[in-house]
Amino acid sequence: MLKNLIHKKYIFYGASIVMTKGLEILLLFYAAHHFSKADYGSLEYYKKVIEVGAGFFAFGFPALILSYTKSFSSKIYFYFLSILFVLILGLVALPFLSFFRWTILLVPFIFYSGFFTGGITQSYFLVSKGSNWASTYKIAISILFYSFVFILIYFYQEAKYAFVYPGYFLFPILLLWWINEWRKRKVHLYKIKKYWQLFRKLLGKSFTLVISNFADLMFLYTDIFIIKILSEHAFTDIANYSFALNFGNMLMLIPLTLIQVDIEKLKKSADYIKVLHKKILILLSLAAIVLVAAYAGVIQLLFTKYQQTFVLFLIILLAKFFQALSPLYGTYLLIVRKFKENLLINITMLGLNIILNYFMFRYFGLYGIAGASVISLFIRYVVLLRLNKAILKQK
Repeated sequence: MLKNLIHKKYIFYGASIVMTKGLEILLLFYAAHHFSKADYGSLEYYKKVIEVGAGFFAFGFPALILSYTKSFSSKIYFYFLSILFVLILGLVALPFLSFFRWTILLVPFIFYSGFFTGGITQSYFLVSKGSNWASTYKIAISILFYSFVFILIYFYQEAKYAFVYPGYFLFPILLLWWINEWRKRKVHLYKIKKYWQLFRKLLGKSFTLVISNFADLMFLYTDIFIIKILSEHAFTDIANYSFALNFGNMLMLIPLTLIQVDIEKLKKSADYIKVLHKKILILLSLAAIVLVAAYAGVIQLLFTKYQQTFVLFLIILLAKFFQALSPLYGTYLLIVRKFKENLLINITMLGLNIILNYFMFRYFGLYGIAGASVISLFIRYVVLLRLNKAILKQK
């Protein structure tokens, strides 16, 4: 059965995701062991601020490139225009960031959105050169980035900046590479003008994606920000919650791998969504069992100061299970260009999650935060499932 579920292309692309996410998780676990809970919590907090900010700067372009571009020429020009737009957006946002004393985060925002894993460049490689190229890029950029992070964690005592400064080393190099790509691809001015007209028309839809993706990211990180605002021991609570969350996040490797590798099949056949859902469901069930056993062993043998988080982890894992079932249906909404529907779902669920987080944290602490995620993510999954069934029925 597993042989039918796991194709060799899934293994290669999945290995790149496992490696890149694995490097991140290993570094976070090393930081959890190396730092006090308060310092580790501050590192996790700033990491998530960067990821949310980068989600805004990306402006929905990764999803737009994945779902909209058809011809090879459109993929090239949409990629170059997307990076250019992000750079201009950075200049526009600079006064705002300066006002809030967040100027130091500008380069990480641009680097994450344009060149890091899950950003615009990876989407471009995926649709223009295939999953093997995208995998190679993911592995290379991750090794470079996390090497810098490790050096900062090991030698630099300001934990919160470990995910901030690597972007300052890598961004100039990748910007020069991007400029060189302009030259190699022989990008023509008249074609830039042609595709800019189309690109500009899509900015409205892209802005819908921005709000939707921003809401999606905030939905994932609301728990951390609520803890930061309401907890009397914010960074310690963030450390406990993030440690369990990082283990639960491993479930997300499964849908990310299968969906991104088979994105072109989803574009061509609406029926393929049923096949892919079955594969994801089976693999998620097996992975969840393995993670429960692994987490129990880790907190008993290696990270004893997190022993009290086992029940918290089980609740988070349930939330992550429903979350991992959702990306397939969210991606299909983008493929069929149901941007407004996707936005409405994300905004509504974000509002529900914020309300639940606020009240449930006051009464149940971290267990309440995790429970709120279970409720919100389950409702979101059901709504996405029903909407996709309605779309497929129409087709």
